[in-house]
Amino acid sequence: MLRSVGACVAAAVVLVLGGCSSSSTSNSPASSSSGPNESASGHALPTITLATMPTGTATLSWDPNTRLITAAVDMYGFTPSSSHAIHIHPGTCADQSQPPSVPFPDLVADASGAVKQNVVSAAVPDGIPTGAYLNIHLAPMAELGATTDVSFTPIACADIPAGTTPAGPVTLNAQAPPQQDRTPQATATLTYDSTQHTLGVEVKATGLQPDSAHAVHMHSGSCAAQGDVVYPVPDLQADGTGATTTTTTTIDNVDAPPPATRWYLNVHMGPMSQILNGSTPTLLFAPILCGDVTQ
Repeated sequence: MLRSVGACVAAAVVLVLGGCSSSSTSNSPASSSSGPNESASGHALPTITLATMPTGTATLSWDPNTRLITAAVDMYGFTPSSSHAIHIHPGTCADQSQPPSVPFPDLVADASGAVKQNVVSAAVPDGIPTGAYLNIHLAPMAELGATTDVSFTPIACADIPAGTTPAGPVTLNAQAPPQQDRTPQATATLTYDSTQHTLGVEVKATGLQPDSAHAVHMHSGSCAAQGDVVYPVPDLQADGTGATTTTTTTIDNVDAPPPATRWYLNVHMGPMSQILNGSTPTLLFAPILCGDVTQ
């Protein structure tokens, strides 16, 4: 059984500080004679493209007898065991100026950060609205603040297509919307040195909020089924343009290269100093970028 997310992160930090593994960071990529992700004694891994989180689908259907809209949500990439307000709003994901017209009960992620849940609205007389969008917020309904508060942040959104029939069904692809006209993008390159028993981790990102910092961890599991922290990586620090300086972190005492599957790299909304309250994840723990390690 997986440990709690807070305990996993805290335990990983303790291990590093306690000397079970260590890391250092340089401002230049690791040296390579065989390519950008392979040292002379290294194990090459493909560059990982990180995708925005959370992601997945929501299928809307309306029952004309009960006048209720059901949203069947199948998504992943949430903070494990977190809850999130979900609404239909008039407008579009690009124009979120109107209050919600159709609320639903909160979504609840499981221990791996996935949501497979049907939520049912109150009565809606005319069926699934068009000229509208489905929005998922960072916080649960009881904790939503003003539209400018971090708790209200939309973390996944999908426009309802024109021409959708009142009863549906219509399947929406929900994706993280831009924040202040910025969409995060990132890649990660791993280099394993079998002689030195070190793992190099280089993460490049753009589209972050200017001057922001973001916790980064290597985990067991996958983006779709999050697991324990394997190695923490120093925070990503964005400059005034939202881009990060190219740096390579070297993790010592790594006895074997990353497995062919079942590791992934997660970038969180906030820095390491702000994603936990004791061992409990805060709102800023939310993953914003994730990529599975493959070979």
